[in-house]
Amino acid sequence: MKSNPGTIVLSVAGTLVLSWLAGGSTQESNPAAEPDAGVTQEGLQRVDPSIMAAAWVKPDFDLSGYTRIMLMPTAVQFRDVPETSIDARTRAMTEEFPLNDERKEWLRGLWRESVQGRFVQEDYYEFFVGVDSNVLVVQGFLVDVVSRIPPIAPGSTYTFAKDPWSAAIVLELRDAATAELVARTIDQRHAEGLLEVGTVWYLTEDLVERWAEVLSERLDQLSEL
Repeated sequence: MKSNPGTIVLSVAGTLVLSWLAGGSTQESNPAAEPDAGVTQEGLQRVDPSIMAAAWVKPDFDLSGYTRIMLMPTAVQFRDVPETSIDARTRAMTEEFPLNDERKEWLRGLWRESVQGRFVQEDYYEFFVGVDSNVLVVQGFLVDVVSRIPPIAPGSTYTFAKDPWSAAIVLELRDAATAELVARTIDQRHAEGLLEVGTVWYLTEDLVERWAEVLSERLDQLSEL
C-alpha cells in the first residue's frame, strides 16, 4: 500500500483549482468520459457533462468490483473572511461574514453526523474498516464554505440574512488497497432566500443533511457509469 488514505489531504481544498494537463491517457478510456477534455494532475478524465455535471474519473473507471465501503472522516474548509468592524453603514455593503471558532466546530460536527447518517442508509455496500481489493474508500468534504449571516444588530428586533450559505460539496473515492484516487465530484450549492438570522441557524441542520445526500447521490451515479 502506497500511503494511508487517512493522511491524504484533499487536493482541491482551499482554492478549488484543478490543474489540467494537456493530452490524453494511454489507458483504455471510460465510455462516459468526455473525449476532448483534459485530465487532472491525478490522471482523472472529466465525465461527459451531459451524464454528470462535474465529475472526474480514472480512464478505466469501474465500481462494479467494489462491494464494501470504508467511510473516512469528513472535513470542512471555510473561506478566509477577515474580521472587520460592522456597523449600520458597513453592514449593508458587506456580503460575507466570518464565523467564530464555535460556529465552525458546530458546522464540522453537523457535517460529520449528516454524512455518517446518510451512508448508513446505503443498502448496496457493506461497511468495512481495513484494506482489501473490493473496498472503496469514501470521503466527503465541504469546501469554500461561505457565511452571509450578519451579526445581530444592536437594538434590532430582527436581523436578516440574504442567501445565507454557499459551499462546494466534494466526493472523493479511492481504492483501499492502493490509496489511488479513482473519482471526484464537485457540486456547488447555495442556500437562497431572505431569512431572519435566528431562523437561519435553526434551518442549517436540515440544509446540511440535504447537502450530505448529494454525496450518496453522486456515488449512485458513479456506480452506474
